[in-house]
Amino acid sequence: MYQVIGYHRPTSLPQALQLLDSGDRVPLAGGVHLHHDGGADPTELVDLQAAGLDTIEVDPASARLGAMVRLQTLVDEQRLPESIREAARAEQPSTLRTLATVGGTIAAAADHSLLLAALLAHDTSVRLASEAHGERTASLAELLADGRGAGELVAEITVATDGVAAAAHTGRTPRDVPIVGVVVRRVADTLTFGLCGVAATPIRVESDQLASLEPIDDHRATAAYRTHLVEVLTGRLLEQLS
Repeated sequence: MYQVIGYHRPTSLPQALQLLDSGDRVPLAGGVHLHHDGGADPTELVDLQAAGLDTIEVDPASARLGAMVRLQTLVDEQRLPESIREAARAEQPSTLRTLATVGGTIAAAADHSLLLAALLAHDTSVRLASEAHGERTASLAELLADGRGAGELVAEITVATDGVAAAAHTGRTPRDVPIVGVVVRRVADTLTFGLCGVAATPIRVESDQLASLEPIDDHRATAAYRTHLVEVLTGRLLEQLS
C-alpha cells in the first residue's frame, strides 16, 4: 500500500498531466489496482475523477470511451457489444466494478483479464498523453506488448463495434479469474481472437496463429492444459458464431 503524503484533484487532462510531470506522483483512477500493487515509498496521488475522462460516444461502427469510464458502466451500456459487456462483468465482483476503470484495467495489464481480451478482439486503439511528449495513439495490442512510455497516461480508447463476437472463459471456480479466456469477433469472413491466460499479458491473434501458441506454465495450470482450453473454448465460440 502506498504511503500517501499528498493529494491532488485536477479538473482537466492538461492539469493532470502537468501534475504527474512534477515530482513523485501517481495517477489515481478507481484505486482497485493501486491499492493492491502500491509500494511503500511516500508518494502523492493525482485523482483523475474530475478530469473529464468519463465520456462515452457510440456510433454504428465504433465507441470512444474515456479512461475513467467505470466497468459497471460498460456492463450497463446497451449500445456496446455484448462480448465487451460480458467481459466487463467477469472482470471484477460487483462491489469493485463501480470503482474499477477502463484506463486502470489497461494500465494493470493483468494476464487473466477477459476485458482486455475482448478489447483486443474488437481492435481497440488507445490514446495516450504525457506532459513531455504530447499525445499519441497505439493499438491496444502494441501497448500491452511494449508498455507505456514514462509519464504516459491512458486518456481514451476507441473500440470497433461492427461484426459479431462472443466470449467464453474457464476458471478454477465460477467466481475465480479465468485460467484461459477467449473472445472471437467475426467481421465478414475475417476472424480475430483475443486471448487471456496464455501469455504475460492478453494477446490478439489471427486464425492461423492459434496452432502455434506457446501458453505460459504456472501454478494455476500447465501449458498443455491451457492449450487444451484454448482449443475447446475456441471451438465452442466458432460454433456459436456459425
